[in-house]
Formats: sequence, C-alpha cells, structure tokens
Amino acid sequence: MPEKPRVVLDTNVLVSGILFGGAPGEIIELWQEGALDLVISPETLAEFIGKLRFKFGLPSELTNEWQDLLSERGIHVIPEYNTKICRDPADDKFIDVALAAKADHLVTGDKDLLVLKNYRGVKILKPKELLALMRK
Repeated sequence: MPEKPRVVLDTNVLVSGILFGGAPGEIIELWQEGALDLVISPETLAEFIGKLRFKFGLPSELTNEWQDLLSERGIHVIPEYNTKICRDPADDKFIDVALAAKADHLVTGDKDLLVLKNYRGVKILKPKELLALMRK
C-alpha cells in the first residue's frame, strides 16, 4: 500500500462518518489529518450532499460547508462510467470513480460491492478493514 492511499467512500459510509462517527468517522478524521486522499466525482458528491439535505434534513449552511471541504481537499475525477459489474447497477459509479482515480480502496458496507472483494486492483473493504490496514 502506498504511503498515502487513495480511497473512495461510498455515499453511505461518508454520510455515516459525518452523522454517526464510528469507523467511518475515523476514516474521515484520517482524511482530515492528511493520512489518506479521498476521491470523489461530481456524481458521488451530488449524491452525498443530496442525502445530507433531503434524507437527513441538514441545513444548507452545513451541507455547503461539507461540499466546499470536499471540493477543496478531495481528489476529483470524472470517470467514464463504463463498468457494469455490480449486482446493483447504481453501485457501479463507485467502481468507476475508483478506477478513474487509480484508487487503492473502495470502502463500503454494501454487500453488492463487498462481494467483489477486488476489482482491477481496487480492494473493496468495510470501514473497519480499512482502519486495520491503516494501523499496520
């Protein structure tokens, strides 16, 4: 694993980390400390902000702060969106982002992604698995 891994967090992991903490929250802290690079695309950023605003009802000031932070400090990619590997086609976008960024890891709790384990060099892990790797 490179010194500073490139990581894609699926929307639910990112939302969980911000709202509820736990292992996803620790991953966000590692990103904020500069221990890893967080990769996003316009589509994944929009999905994340949309969930915070419309599903969880966070005020626009707070969601705008997160959007600005991710826009300034995240690694931005515009994927090809060609992958059709997941049982749930809506999850393919996270694989596409990871491939476009040459990410080391895709972190998710989604069984449709986790079943893949590794796709074209991208390890697909649960949040606790990434934390265990980072601690080594």
